[in-house]
Amino acid sequence: MALNLAVQAAQLTKKRVALLEYARPFGQIALMLDSHPRFTLMDALERAERLDERLLASLAEKHKTGIDVLAGPLHAALRDEQRPHVTLDGVVKIADLARSAYDYVVVDLGFVNAAEWARLLHLATDLLLVAEPSALALGMLERYLQAATSAGLDASRFQIVMNRWRQNDEHFAALRLAALGQTLLAKLPNDYRQVSEAVSFGTPLAASSNNLLHARYRKMVTDLLGPRSAEAGRLVEARVP
Repeated sequence: MALNLAVQAAQLTKKRVALLEYARPFGQIALMLDSHPRFTLMDALERAERLDERLLASLAEKHKTGIDVLAGPLHAALRDEQRPHVTLDGVVKIADLARSAYDYVVVDLGFVNAAEWARLLHLATDLLLVAEPSALALGMLERYLQAATSAGLDASRFQIVMNRWRQNDEHFAALRLAALGQTLLAKLPNDYRQVSEAVSFGTPLAASSNNLLHARYRKMVTDLLGPRSAEAGRLVEARVP
């Protein structure tokens, strides 16, 4: 989702878009793009003390889709000398520098503790929570929002994206979402075949006249940017399984 949002933002605005992959324990975006980045988030963290906008941009991979990608670590295990560099201060600094270096920034947070990551979440212009229309996922969504509130975050800032949506989910999910009182940004149709093919070919979703999923992503970006499409903005995406 973060990848497709970033690509759509770049294509719609023709501006500089960065995709930062903070998902743990290691990144998947390089696999999705069939790329082999020379540098990753870990390289940026190791250089955090001397990191500036120019150095950060040089570490990001410039992808043919028009986005700059700072991929997550390729390996889960950290060497002893790397551990001191993996700090919240470091990831917040990288995100803050990216906001200055790029017109738009999409951050893939994966599933994180809202209280622990509140400093980073406060930087975001838009916060997206992604869930599937199941009782378990919506229950986890409610817990996440409660945790965010207890961490001092305004829960109304979060917008909900329902993934793998099917027509027969409408009644059940609509009732649960209405009880939460959150803004529903988008309902992404369940299209496992198309998503799997995109990953297999190492590309984001392709546009076509009957591609509903692609059209929904484009509308999401249009709705998020709104009048800001002509000026700098920020996007943050966090997943809830």
